[in-house]
Amino acid sequence: MFHKLTNSISFEKANLTHEQVIFAWLAEPHMQEFWDNSQEHKDDIVNFIQGRPQHYFYGTTQYWVGSTDKQPFAFILTDQLSSSQPDLTDLHRQHLSKAGHSISLDFGIGNKDFLGQGLAAPTLIKFMDFYQCYVDPLADTFFIDPDANNPRAQHAYEKAGFKILGNYTMKAGAFTGQDTCLMVKQLR
Repeated sequence: MFHKLTNSISFEKANLTHEQVIFAWLAEPHMQEFWDNSQEHKDDIVNFIQGRPQHYFYGTTQYWVGSTDKQPFAFILTDQLSSSQPDLTDLHRQHLSKAGHSISLDFGIGNKDFLGQGLAAPTLIKFMDFYQCYVDPLADTFFIDPDANNPRAQHAYEKAGFKILGNYTMKAGAFTGQDTCLMVKQLR
């Protein structure tokens, strides 16, 4: 089963057909624990899906859905980072891409039927390859920042090739004041 699932993973931008499933995922306890469920974030998702201007954070977040055998199971957020962003930590700045683009990721397996099947690492690996091939060929550095108290996510991200850089405290958003583990993966 595992091999079959990882071979059929595909990605697409979140669209109107995904809206209800995304909000159902965000209502699940396993997602609520570590995901931004603020109304501002939910409004941003709707604005993105409906092609309207976004205003949350920098207004540039893209939302993606990962599916296997045409069944949605993963929710992914991307944002391009730049050294001009005032809330970047020194740790981020030290590891920004020197020649390409740096992309921030948030990732979650929303569909609880797919939890515990070892899909996180292969899905992230496939997504980064997909992103570099089909979205931004200059994307060569990916950041992800699980909660410092989420060792399962940290372990899965390490399996996907991310390296732990260290912890920092969130300065903005729904998790202001919480410790976060910054991780990076550089593609060659």
